[in-house]
Amino acid sequence: MSVEAINWALNHAPIPTDRKDASTLAITLIALANHAGPDGRDAFPSVERMMRYTRLSRRTIQRSLRSLEELGLIGPGSTHVRNAKIPEANSRPQVYDLALSTKLFTTPDETRQADAPLTSRGRQQKHLGASAATSRGVITAPKPSFNRPDNRPAPSAPPTRRSAMPPVCGQCDARDSDPVSARVVWLDDDRMRSVPCPRCAPQRGGGAR
Repeated sequence: MSVEAINWALNHAPIPTDRKDASTLAITLIALANHAGPDGRDAFPSVERMMRYTRLSRRTIQRSLRSLEELGLIGPGSTHVRNAKIPEANSRPQVYDLALSTKLFTTPDETRQADAPLTSRGRQQKHLGASAATSRGVITAPKPSFNRPDNRPAPSAPPTRRSAMPPVCGQCDARDSDPVSARVVWLDDDRMRSVPCPRCAPQRGGGAR
């Protein structure tokens, strides 16, 4: 058993997503991967064992293996390891290699990527991206990004700051944090009558209040 082969079969094998037998192909491939080496080679479980793994019929297993070969996901492997382990020639199963990292069994004109989903004809589906090829092979330009410097909105004007509060004169009872209207001079000790401080608030009248 190989963790690498099983991980590839479970997560990365580009089994066509629009086929009715996609789940059957997937479980058949996992059954093969359970007997492959770390490089995906030398998988030779018997059909009977794969039937026990998958709960599928013999005919379905054989049909799935042919379909996986047509898709380039598996191919005939070397028989040296199998022959060394199974001396009886009449009981030797077929040896398969799994295409884990490279397209071992595809033709030169195929451009399928290993992790891309395939159609039922084995062709790669289009992916959404910044550019896409038209039917004539012309690459359409991506839409301009609104985050580019020439497309950014003009920065808003900084908020105007309030005029600074004039400092207190130091001769009245006002504090620096008091507004101008609160800067007064008290006319009696009981703080009942006051007039605006003529130094802190010269713009206001000097009438008592």
